[in-house]
Amino acid sequence: MAAAVTAIVYGVTGVIFVQPRLLMLLAGVVVFLVVLLLAIRLNRRARMIAAISATCGALAGNVVLATLAVPEMLPVLTLAPVLIAAIALPYLNRLPLRAMVAGGILLTITTVSLGRYVQLLFEPITDEFLNLLIVLFVTIVTAIILLLFWQNDARLKIALQQSEQANRELRMLQASLETQVAERTRELRQALVELEAQANEQARMREALEQQREVILGLSVPVLPVTDAILVMPLVGALDQRRLEDAQQRALKAIEQSNARVLMIDITGVPVVDNQVAKGLISVVQAARLLGACAVLVGTRPEVAQALVEAGIDLRSIQTSASLQGALGGMLNHSKAHVSQTHPAV
Repeated sequence: MAAAVTAIVYGVTGVIFVQPRLLMLLAGVVVFLVVLLLAIRLNRRARMIAAISATCGALAGNVVLATLAVPEMLPVLTLAPVLIAAIALPYLNRLPLRAMVAGGILLTITTVSLGRYVQLLFEPITDEFLNLLIVLFVTIVTAIILLLFWQNDARLKIALQQSEQANRELRMLQASLETQVAERTRELRQALVELEAQANEQARMREALEQQREVILGLSVPVLPVTDAILVMPLVGALDQRRLEDAQQRALKAIEQSNARVLMIDITGVPVVDNQVAKGLISVVQAARLLGACAVLVGTRPEVAQALVEAGIDLRSIQTSASLQGALGGMLNHSKAHVSQTHPAV
């Protein structure tokens, strides 16, 4: 708007007073108007830096042209770098701002040099007309600078309001996040308490299951006293390494507590006797011998005997019996015969 008003004033006064200087200024202002329209188009295409550069460049060109046309206005033309800085400052970052500062210094040097050392051959202008131009130029420049300050102030207020709104939203979001964190913390603590309770319950259940397992193992591997000197340990079901170790421990403990001399290991109820089971049974027999008891392997079916032979076990050193009844009968008859020989009838 200011450029358009300036162009009109220059044009009217140039025609009325027939001043070539004013016509030069008019040409410069027209060029500036064209560049300004181009800058507006660039700004709409989001090319802000290019628009500002074109505007400031055209304004600097008009200042140089005005210095050549009216060197008497040099004192007021030195306000041009301030105007350019007021236009470009809100839109430039570091690097373009440095370029603008350098350009302003260069423009000042150029303007002063042209005004002092270059004089074109124009008719001298009267003091009244010169004062009119100075007043017009100073008024337009001051108005533009004040308008830019007002726009910058409005822009800063809008930015401040947006910043305050963003800060309020951030505080609300922070409060919401703190509430969510506190709620999630309570939920996690409650879940942790529940997990601890579940873990304790599972530990209690595991302990109960272990106790039940021990009871089941005790029932599955009983050691039964037949007489003071004879113990019977019936084994029923499949035998694994743990059952064999438990059978050995129970047999040795029963022998130690009862001072029994005979341990009958009944494997009639064991469906399968493989090499591992056979070695485990022989280990029980050998351990019983170390405590001074005679171990008898009862229920040695043909397939069991074959498994023992395949395991490389010498059965000649182990007493065996096909049935528990036969083994008990033989042991009782042996005991009676031993008593008769010790105490013959009178």
